Amino acid sequence: MVKEKKKEKESEGFFSDSFSVLFNPHKFVFDFKQSTPKVSTSQDGRKVESVVWHRPIVMDPVLAKKILRILEKNVEKYEDKFGEIEIIEKEKNEKEVEADDAEEPTYIG
Repeated sequence: MVKEKKKEKESEGFFSDSFSVLFNPHKFVFDFKQSTPKVSTSQDGRKVESVVWHRPIVMDPVLAKKILRILEKNVEKYEDKFGEIEIIEKEKNEKEVEADDAEEPTYIG
């Protein structure tokens, strides 16, 4: 029964509030993340921590480029219909990591 629940959970949609991209000569890794707060009460008082779920997707470079083209076209269609999507920085210390700066991950997920 546990396996059935796991399969059901994996087939659900996944809301992602952040992601990272890593690559090497043979593959791209898109690591979609979902962060949610977890509040627990202990003897010391209330403790808030963040729980992060990962959904990495690994694909070859040709498919990654096809997805880029499809995404660009669909974002353009979206903006034609609903207006420009504005990107607002959440925090000043939050920065975009360029793929050149990224290292090959030793662990995903």
